[in-house]
Amino acid sequence: MIILQGENIQMSVPCVLAVGKFESIHLGHQALVSEMMKLASAHGLTTALIVFEPHPYQVLVDPEYKPLFTRVEREYLVAELGVDYLLEYPFDVDFAALSPEEFCRKIREELQGRIVVVGKGYRFGCGREGTADTLRQAGIQVREIPHIGEGRKTSTSTIRALLSENNLSQAEGLLGYPFFIMGKVTPGRKLGRTIGIPTVNIYPHEDKFLPTDGVYATRTFFDGVSYKGITNIGVRPTVEGADAPRSVETYLLDYCGGDLYGKDIRTEFLCFIRPERRFENLEALKAQIHEDCKAIL
Repeated sequence: MIILQGENIQMSVPCVLAVGKFESIHLGHQALVSEMMKLASAHGLTTALIVFEPHPYQVLVDPEYKPLFTRVEREYLVAELGVDYLLEYPFDVDFAALSPEEFCRKIREELQGRIVVVGKGYRFGCGREGTADTLRQAGIQVREIPHIGEGRKTSTSTIRALLSENNLSQAEGLLGYPFFIMGKVTPGRKLGRTIGIPTVNIYPHEDKFLPTDGVYATRTFFDGVSYKGITNIGVRPTVEGADAPRSVETYLLDYCGGDLYGKDIRTEFLCFIRPERRFENLEALKAQIHEDCKAIL
């Protein structure tokens, strides 16, 4: 996958475009991408997906909003879908002020968009005045994809709520894959190894959405191999002060190798085990971790 970034992206080949926020690449987004791929194959065109960075909600509504996935994580997800180009536009108040007609011109002239795939009811441009009909009036073919999901609508807001409620299996059902965190292993205080439970620690980007603090059954990937584990999200109150930054600390049950410092890993969250809590000492923590491990054995 080729990633193009900047406010003046120029495509050199005609393409089919999928347009949207694509915060979570959930099943609805995947349906858009699937349709884009089919249309591109039928018309001999390349595929391109448009996203915005930072998230428009952070710019227009709430600067403290934390997207479900970071830019790197979203790039990973889009690459997994087999898209040819990922077009990352910087989003600010000036871009938000673009008229629907100006946005259509970008698609038609700068991006060589021949067909655009959007979700049903998609709106764009200043004041959200642009619609699928606006694109058609600009001479662009449009394919609208209906929303999917029964009961709770397949949407990023629904998935965020499910994760906050510790309903990881339901969130996975809407995502089409387990919620995950990617990051680089960072040295910690190395107290885990003193009690025979060495862990790998990552400190997610400050803008990254994290589920409820607590202990989870997880699966961690690196070097093409997956390992079962238990992961604690939180401030590790038994060994850290109250003002410690939130971290993601994982004990890999079946890993016997050396240090993983500096290695990029991906940890998938499978189910919630218990809330994070403070223990009297490391031995009490060790005993609880052994109990936690029974949940995934």
